[in-house]
Amino acid sequence: MARRLTDPETGALSPAIGDLHAVGGMGHGTVPQRRLIPLLARLKWTLWKRSFRKNIGKLIGTIFGALYGIGGLVMLAVLLGGAALLLDGAGPDTFGLLMRGLGALLVLGWLVIPLFAFGIDDTLDPRRFATLPRSARELQTGLFAAAAISLPSLFTLLALVIASVCEVLWLLTAAPSGMATVIAAAVLMLPANLLGLALCLLLPRAILAHGATRQSSRRGRELGGVLSLVVMLGAIYGFSLAMQGIEDLDAQMVLGYLRTAVGVLAWTPLGAAFAAPIDIAEGHVLVGLARLVITVAAIALVWLWWRRSVRLALRSALIGDATSGNAKVTALVPRFAPQNALGAAMGRSLRYWRRDARYLASLGVMPVMLLFFTAMGVLSPSQAPMAVGGVVFISGLSSIALSNEIGFDGPAGWVNLTAGIRARDSLLGRVAALAVFTVPFAMLCAIVVPLLVGMGDLIPLVMLGSLGAMMGAWGVSCLVAVTLAYPAAEPGTNPMKDRSASSANAMIASFAAMFGVWVPQLLAIGLAVWGLIVGSALIQLIAGLVSVVCGALAFWLCLQGAARILDRRYVDLFQKVRAFV
Repeated sequence: MARRLTDPETGALSPAIGDLHAVGGMGHGTVPQRRLIPLLARLKWTLWKRSFRKNIGKLIGTIFGALYGIGGLVMLAVLLGGAALLLDGAGPDTFGLLMRGLGALLVLGWLVIPLFAFGIDDTLDPRRFATLPRSARELQTGLFAAAAISLPSLFTLLALVIASVCEVLWLLTAAPSGMATVIAAAVLMLPANLLGLALCLLLPRAILAHGATRQSSRRGRELGGVLSLVVMLGAIYGFSLAMQGIEDLDAQMVLGYLRTAVGVLAWTPLGAAFAAPIDIAEGHVLVGLARLVITVAAIALVWLWWRRSVRLALRSALIGDATSGNAKVTALVPRFAPQNALGAAMGRSLRYWRRDARYLASLGVMPVMLLFFTAMGVLSPSQAPMAVGGVVFISGLSSIALSNEIGFDGPAGWVNLTAGIRARDSLLGRVAALAVFTVPFAMLCAIVVPLLVGMGDLIPLVMLGSLGAMMGAWGVSCLVAVTLAYPAAEPGTNPMKDRSASSANAMIASFAAMFGVWVPQLLAIGLAVWGLIVGSALIQLIAGLVSVVCGALAFWLCLQGAARILDRRYVDLFQKVRAFV
């Protein structure tokens, strides 16, 4: 007969509950600390292997990542080996500059990984251990060991092995100092590189653990994800611009800037660990030892910060995430909107655009893309027409964010069904909310960008073309939203983790919205090209007016058709998108 878990008279837990805790030898305190470390490492390995089950996309991505990693290791070996053996005539500090710079970039890369992936789910999230009888101090060592079980960690270790071998070759063949300092550098090279590896593994752990604490609110994590996406796009566009102007750069000036930057980074935790052996080999023993002290101090501080974050994460898992219980409550319908169903739909959408990371990401991308086009026109006068055309292009694409509005509603779409709101009011309210953000921005850019690139005479054409493209895009997006709806990621999903757009239906919808935007503008585009070729301001003005008329007509026709389809098929669409992915 089974033993009761509570006392029949007092309701208190009986000693039998201890039998449950002791099942499998996993009771309180029965797993010693020395066994907890390999236990967490095996747990990470098991979860990592099982994550590939029924996830072909991740498996393929991992394989391609591994191939890229192998190629990167080969390139690193060739680069450092050649620098160690062949570049001694290019300057006594050429190899040292290369090692210091690559070391700083390595640590910086590990630092920005959690910033660009802000909000992702960590495999061994500290909050998952909240119900276990373990403290942050006891879990921390095991979590650190588990952090080493990943492909990035493996490739980082292999890269450091290659760098160490090349550094030994450099010490034996081209080191500028005496034998004593060479031996000292060789002896300190291994612990210095291991300290650098430890710092690489610690930084993302500490940042992710901090993101899991109660002090890091969901709103902050969402904004961090959007910001990381914007920063990443800005870096990509900036690199593209730099490559376009690389022929005009002074190599010696660039090398001087690099030496200064690497010299500064070598005195920070980013580059101190990998610079220390090079300093000692060059005869700067005190400098090398000072940088080792900086590295050790940085590791200690990050370790303590990580422990505090783990402790707070364990506590927040039991208490709950930070909330805004004292937030100011505002009216759903804005004062400037009509006080009816249309105003309610507009007010709800305005809140989505302000609070939902899925919407914020699309808004944040617009200025980055426009800045890229504008920079191209400013830096290269021959690219000025592209900068001006980029305003119209981005204005049209900004409206395709509405192409999956029904899918973004998800399970909340039942409110529209039960409330009986007209489909026309619902769609028009969503369009009006988007227009509040995009129209002023587009009109401002249509004035500023042509002035910056010296084509101010095109301001009327760009303003009218941008407005016409937006109106046509609103209608096309509404039509796509009610015909090709697909399940979306839940609110708050990190834009860099959103996999909802990878399905075939999502790709078809995106393709239809992206290219359907320009169908109503074909006549206006032809007239605008003609006016620009012949240099006629009248034809350009007519082209802008045609763009507005065609865009307004397309918007009205598509809105009417989309409203009828939604009124007839809303229940069926809700069945498709009622669950987030």
